[in-house]
Amino acid sequence: MPATSNSLVRETVVLPDVPRRTYAALIEALGAHRLRHTYAHGDLELWRLVNSVSPDDYRRFLEATAEYALRHSFDGWTLEMMSPRKDHDWVKCFIGRIIEAVAFDRDIEIQCIGSTTLRGVDFAQGLQPDEAYYIANEPRVRGKDEYEPEVDPPPDLVLEVDVTNSSIPRLPLLARLGVPEVWRHDGSGVRFLRLAESGDYQPIDRSMAFPFLSVEAVNRCV
Repeated sequence: MPATSNSLVRETVVLPDVPRRTYAALIEALGAHRLRHTYAHGDLELWRLVNSVSPDDYRRFLEATAEYALRHSFDGWTLEMMSPRKDHDWVKCFIGRIIEAVAFDRDIEIQCIGSTTLRGVDFAQGLQPDEAYYIANEPRVRGKDEYEPEVDPPPDLVLEVDVTNSSIPRLPLLARLGVPEVWRHDGSGVRFLRLAESGDYQPIDRSMAFPFLSVEAVNRCV
């Protein structure tokens, strides 16, 4: 698949260091969609958006990529896959260190589940967040090796770094999954968001997970 024009580059995603077994499983999982792709020297290039994806397709997709951290969003119809970006990963790691330092300083037990895929119990939606943390609910998941949406509560806090324009809005997905608080960085700064009774996220000045921490204080560090 040539990637010479800007329009084509925007429509494809390049995934580096994809093991051959993961490549084969991924293409098989989405085989019904006849994805145009190229695979050479471990780099997989394929269409960024796949439409008409069923919950069963999504389940197979997750099984195929279980050993490969592939940032993605699925809204019940469209699957969007995203390439790693250096600026994105730098911001994610920096804010993640702030969260962990605050918890350590205040002797607060937290469990980071990293970019573990969050999904509905019926595979009707899902996404891989940048970082996710259990704080108030940490005792409920302590000692567990895997996230099980059928029995586990959603993470108390999710970190989202959005330095590109995603085709699938990710906040509504997080709301449907019941995530109570999101820290979102849009390239210019961090916003603290809480899930309101209306089902939308609303900006707040202080974190619910860390009530002593203001968004202004975090933005002075970022």
